[in-house]
Amino acid sequence: MSALITTCASETVVLADYCVPRNEAERRHIEAHKYFLSQKRGYDVGWECASADWFERYAQRYREWRQRRMLERQAEQIYKHKFLRSIEEQRDLGMTAKFEWVRLYAASWREWYEREFYDHDDLNEGEVLDFDRL
Repeated sequence: MSALITTCASETVVLADYCVPRNEAERRHIEAHKYFLSQKRGYDVGWECASADWFERYAQRYREWRQRRMLERQAEQIYKHKFLRSIEEQRDLGMTAKFEWVRLYAASWREWYEREFYDHDDLNEGEVLDFDRL
């Protein structure tokens, strides 16, 4: 694994290959983190320092949040499908309808979700991410 070594206010920071944003949304979060970290320290900390700090402190929680959000949205679609199919059949289809959704729609829905929310977060209106509470 290659690494970039840089200095961040007398701290040595090692940026490994995995310290690369996966998408535009992560890059924007690092930019915002750079701004607030620079304000806190009183000088421009630079991309490398902010990126290393963000990855160390927030990347895992943020990525877990994105995964949970995706699974919540997927569950909503599954339950809608179950509801509509149960109405059609005039009986509760239960797991049969859920498995039907997975078989028929899961792959294309996931592709759609990844395209739709690749560059931004799946936030409800007015919702703000607080990384310290994720």
